[in-house]
Amino acid sequence: MNNPNILNRVVVVYPSGNTTAIVFDRLPSCDMEYLNSQINLAWKTLDISKTEIEQCCYVKQAINENAVSRIEMFGMEFCGNATRGVVQIITGGKDNQGMIEVSGVDRPLNFNVSNGVITVEMPIPQNENIATQITEGTLVQLDGIAQLVVTETTIRQRRTPRELLNNLLEENSYGLADQSAVGITYYDRDTKSANFCVWVKKVNTVFDETSCGSGTCAIGVASALEARQSQKIEVVQPSGECISTVAVYEHESGKVVASNIAGKVSVLYDGELILS
Repeated sequence: MNNPNILNRVVVVYPSGNTTAIVFDRLPSCDMEYLNSQINLAWKTLDISKTEIEQCCYVKQAINENAVSRIEMFGMEFCGNATRGVVQIITGGKDNQGMIEVSGVDRPLNFNVSNGVITVEMPIPQNENIATQITEGTLVQLDGIAQLVVTETTIRQRRTPRELLNNLLEENSYGLADQSAVGITYYDRDTKSANFCVWVKKVNTVFDETSCGSGTCAIGVASALEARQSQKIEVVQPSGECISTVAVYEHESGKVVASNIAGKVSVLYDGELILS
């Protein structure tokens, strides 16, 4: 019988920051918020690196026979960086392409690995308006997460992404508190650098993320809609590393119809994790 206090295989990845714990054990139903905190505590006792785990996910068998695997975030949200991390593990970082399932998205997403760079399709809603201009900036609705892109200097200087996020959630502005996950993305057009804060409802976490795939995607989407043309942008993450994003703008519809993010992923740990 497996020891319930030991996870036999946990891989901790670093996709340009945004340290993610990937759990391969088949566990019975349990409190995700509690397990999330236990994994964080166990990681700190290993003292392998100074990075803090920002999110956790399971790897499961795919439902769709064309997908190589299925990722389920502990909060059942979507996460582009976790997706890139799992692709790194499954492919060993070798050139490959295929499809993968992710929580928060009702269809498999395409991925490509080339020369160590992992590109993942982002979940652009198929039949909805992807972006809305609001007082604070551009609210980008992806499948599984909403991201508010803020570029105006005065708003960014007035308060931090976390402060703005907490305020919007407390007031349930734009119905954000009803979402499974919400992010605030501050983007400086001059330096092409960004700062992120993400809330995940189910596991009750708020993180000032060291990198953010969905936030980077949202920057590309907002930029493409503003310029009315496709965009490719290298966004400098808080970690100092870059994630590139492509947003494909369709002139006929005036919409962004496709997006991806790309970058390298390093592995910090691969082994068992002893929970307290």
